[in-house]
Amino acid sequence: MSTSPPAPPDGLLPLLTADGMRAADRATMDDWDVPGRVLMETAGRAAVDAIAARYAVEGARVTVLAGRGNNGGDGLVIARVLAARGAHVRCLTLATEAEASADTAANLRLLTRLADASDRVEVVPFDDARQAADAPADLVVDALLGIGASGPLREPVRGLCAWAGRQSAPVVAVDLPSGLDATTGGAADETPRADLTVTFAGVKAGLVLGDGPQVAGEVVVAEMGIPRAEVDRAAAAHTATDAWVAAHLPRRAADAYKYSAGTAVCVVGSGHFTGAAVLSTAAAYRAGAGAVVACTPQSAQATVDAQNVEVMVDAQPETDGGTLAWAALDGVRERAESADAVLVGCGLGRDDETLRLVRALVQEVSAPLVLDADGFSAFAGGADALGERSAPLVLTPHLGELRRLLGDDGFDPEDRIETVRRLAVRWGAVLVLKGMPSVVGTPDGRVVVGPPGRPALATAGTGDVLAGTVAGLLAQGLDPADAAVCALHLGAAAADAWARDHGAGGLVASDLLDRIPRAAAERFPRP
Repeated sequence: MSTSPPAPPDGLLPLLTADGMRAADRATMDDWDVPGRVLMETAGRAAVDAIAARYAVEGARVTVLAGRGNNGGDGLVIARVLAARGAHVRCLTLATEAEASADTAANLRLLTRLADASDRVEVVPFDDARQAADAPADLVVDALLGIGASGPLREPVRGLCAWAGRQSAPVVAVDLPSGLDATTGGAADETPRADLTVTFAGVKAGLVLGDGPQVAGEVVVAEMGIPRAEVDRAAAAHTATDAWVAAHLPRRAADAYKYSAGTAVCVVGSGHFTGAAVLSTAAAYRAGAGAVVACTPQSAQATVDAQNVEVMVDAQPETDGGTLAWAALDGVRERAESADAVLVGCGLGRDDETLRLVRALVQEVSAPLVLDADGFSAFAGGADALGERSAPLVLTPHLGELRRLLGDDGFDPEDRIETVRRLAVRWGAVLVLKGMPSVVGTPDGRVVVGPPGRPALATAGTGDVLAGTVAGLLAQGLDPADAAVCALHLGAAAADAWARDHGAGGLVASDLLDRIPRAAAERFPRP
């Protein structure tokens, strides 16, 4: 998915839920005295501009599917304006003057009058989904349902959506593909896959979450007259632009030396999981840390030494199972006292003695700390203890690890933005819920949705790379939330760089490592 709204000065783009869009729309009418019909007309005309920029309109046969609500009213405007630009438009509308809103009814009357006077427009009151099969088209405009859609579709919308989904012609969705939940990104079974979605005022959260990226196609934002202040006020979350990442990534001074560039201490690895230690420590270096120390069990030392010659390995006492022993606490704590950032968890294992060590480190280490992977087992079912930590904390769980933290195997958040916001505030931590895309919440209630998911990253070890990248950025003094967001973008850009060289499949986590600094230089150059 690509988006093309105008970039704001701070480089953060607002994401709107259904409730947020309604609030912005209502505030524009009530507080700014902009009539609803003006907003509808502006939205429809802006949508046609976006359509005409991508498809040949003059002489094209266009079928517009218009629902009963305001989204259908936008579709009626689109049908009228497309006809004025030379298209042959057939509008299948569910709207009637008796049932539609005043603005939609007014546009229905206007389009019907135009149809009476022009052979370019046909208005078909719709009561049978099978009629759609008689409407071959070069372009289909889906204006059936907007931000109010949730749950399964009902007839006749269901039949119309199924018909649109079977067409070989491009499908343009108005605001959202019909049946896509604007807040959660959940799509109904018959939601048609759009080639282009023209969304209004700001990107809807559902376009970047859940099924949204699979059904939305290219996404462009059309201005409809809602003031930016209202969009910002109503935003539930934001996404970061490349310019924002470039402005926030740390840069080394000309007189930098290894310790001024930051020291990351990584408490990682075990006799059975040496790869996690190798990947996470290498990523901390590639993210820019000047010195990286691996506190790892004695049985993992040789592997980490051989694979990462730059990493300073501090081998520590271990349990019979090859994991860090409680006896390692003093040595690890001494290392952590001189660190600029600490990473705990990757490949540690789940021995009771090791988990006791993790709990002590989280409570006692004063440097910013990243907790990942097996580290979450130390707080399984007792995650509120994380809130007792006074120093900065970054949590990087995937959904299964979040379930482990909550002690709820069945937990499956419908609204990921609000879930991440609530838990980040509750635990006083930066929470990175990994997924496609990942979502970052902060202790003060802000939420940033990461870049679109890259399927290539769905491979073992990429979580270790992410955790190490966050630690490396923290070691250089980056704010914890900014470090999390920048790390997500660096990982995505590194995956893109690999795909350009090798194609879409076959990436392994270590392929990302040397591409992280390349991505920082090429994708996110210094402003």
